[in-house]
Amino acid sequence: MNKPLRKDLLDIAIDWKTAHPDLARDTYRNIIVTAEKAIQNGDFALAEKLYTELVEAIPNAAVLWAQLAQVYWVTKRFDQAVKAILGAVKLEPLNPAWYTAVGTILMEAKRVVDAKAFFETAHQLDPEDASTLVRMMRLKLDFCDWSIYEDTKNVERVLGNAVAKGDQFTPFLFSDNPTLLKRRAVAAAKRMTKVAPTVVRFERDSAENRKIRIGYFSNDFFHHATMQLLRRVLELHDRDKFEIFVYDYTATHDPDLTEFVKKNSDQYLSVKDKTDFEVAEIARADKIDAALDLKGYTTGGRMRIFANRAAPVQVSYLGYPGTTGLKAIDYFLADPLTIPAEARKHMSEKILYMPQCYQPNDNTRPLPKKKFTRAQLGLPEDAIVFGSFNNPNKVGPEEFDVWMKLLKAVPDSVLWFLADREEIQVNIKQEAEKRGVGADRVIFAPRCATEDHFERITLVDIFLDTFACNAHTTASETLWAGVPVVTKTGQQFAARVATSIVHAIGCPELACDSKEAYFELALKLATDREALAAIKQKLSDNVFATPLYDSEQYTRDFEALLTKAVRHYDAGKKPEHMGL
Repeated sequence: MNKPLRKDLLDIAIDWKTAHPDLARDTYRNIIVTAEKAIQNGDFALAEKLYTELVEAIPNAAVLWAQLAQVYWVTKRFDQAVKAILGAVKLEPLNPAWYTAVGTILMEAKRVVDAKAFFETAHQLDPEDASTLVRMMRLKLDFCDWSIYEDTKNVERVLGNAVAKGDQFTPFLFSDNPTLLKRRAVAAAKRMTKVAPTVVRFERDSAENRKIRIGYFSNDFFHHATMQLLRRVLELHDRDKFEIFVYDYTATHDPDLTEFVKKNSDQYLSVKDKTDFEVAEIARADKIDAALDLKGYTTGGRMRIFANRAAPVQVSYLGYPGTTGLKAIDYFLADPLTIPAEARKHMSEKILYMPQCYQPNDNTRPLPKKKFTRAQLGLPEDAIVFGSFNNPNKVGPEEFDVWMKLLKAVPDSVLWFLADREEIQVNIKQEAEKRGVGADRVIFAPRCATEDHFERITLVDIFLDTFACNAHTTASETLWAGVPVVTKTGQQFAARVATSIVHAIGCPELACDSKEAYFELALKLATDREALAAIKQKLSDNVFATPLYDSEQYTRDFEALLTKAVRHYDAGKKPEHMGL
């Protein structure tokens, strides 16, 4: 039996019959079914041919222009996709779906400035559509356009009313609301599991008297923040007790890093051309004991692999800073500071508790050599330099208010702000001036090579953390450079990471429980040179004497937790919180 067609496609049969009175409704239906199947099977040439014929026969059917645009979009012919979807806009200028489609295509084509305008139009036409809202929100945050904060409660209401719509990560940047974020994750997971099996049988022996097989799954096996953190763990795994499998769906490889990953794994598989179901089948055939998802709902994540059960024990690890909402993910790796007992209600997974910080680090990286001077990078020589090297989309008006208050309170101080686009710089200058601070007090840092970034961090006096989503890799990089990170402890995991990190380097005093305390601490360090020198000396003394950079102990603790989880499964027990 043919799959039922969408009503908007089927309704066009009337127009089709007018254009082709000799063809029956079923003939039209079969053409559409063939085109749709062609898309599903990856035969885009056939789909393009059929939809091109359809739009020529019925040029006044907007949905057909949209279907043709989809074919161009998935084959990365963005200019043609935009032209096709604009055909739908011309026919139905008040339909917000077409404006959202234009924005989505432009966003993927990296024409983000143009995309933002189309999302704004779609949102004006349908302010209750959460998918459009989230896309618009992301682009606004990427440009530090904070108009989205003018009605935060209403934004959260829309996100809460349509929890299954829109990407899951963007709201982390906007709101420290773990209740809302869990609801959205659970809804996304339910939508995904409609195509996943309910029961999977694992043909494997107990791991009691053999090596445990760990599988790492990611598309970040290149010079990405996740790999910066993880690479030392890969080197240090006890290969007498563990077999390491890597399932890599990275689109573009870095030859040197790929060789490093291959060298530090027992089996490396590039699975970028495999379906999610096929990857899960391969992992089951490899008899993986514990599958570690390093992506979650971030870009390129493939959660359906885990919905299809790649292993009897599945763990969300490192790459996604919140619950997945997916029942098939058994555990989330954290620590007592990122997910205290009272916060477990915001997680669908059971927690694997590391005894110290959940975040791994590479203690073999060279310490920065201070190869740059302030003058070389356009910074004042003797002034206090506050640093913000988080992605600009993590910065919101609440913390920026505090930062500008600090600049007013500390004469001649400057804010060194990571921003590589002119649009961001213009917005930030305007926001500074709105708060009575001259635009020249904000100095912009472009993106640069990782090695140079490590070196330039040393020129910062005090790093100012963001609130809803903290510095993660950036925090440990900054502390490694000997620069204090002033952070505020929030509610969700993403807003508590830096608190865990500063505790793990033995400087809990850098974590504040309110924005008022955050301001007072930053002000104290900025105006008391002895206090600033003391905390910097403490960081220097603690780098190799505290848990944050003890890669060897981290790996042993990590392995112990995974072993416990696998043996717990082998004993026939359901997942439970472990490690405390």
